[in-house]
Amino acid sequence: MRETVAGVAGWVVTTLWRDGGQRQARRNAWAAMVNDSQRARARAEAAAAVAQSYGQLPSLEGGQPAIAAAGPD
Repeated sequence: MRETVAGVAGWVVTTLWRDGGQRQARRNAWAAMVNDSQRARARAEAAAAVAQSYGQLPSLEGGQPAIAAAGPD
């Protein structure tokens, strides 16, 4: 009976954790990409709002607004 339990437990461990953390790393990378995309969208919207308040329209070239950002995050 112990051998069966040990065998099943070993199978569960190898089945669930055989990726060596790669699955969690993929989840982390996806979450980081989503977060970066949200920040970039918020920056672009803020720059467009500032440009509009000054009576300027955002530039469509390269997707960058007419007013340059202050610097990296």
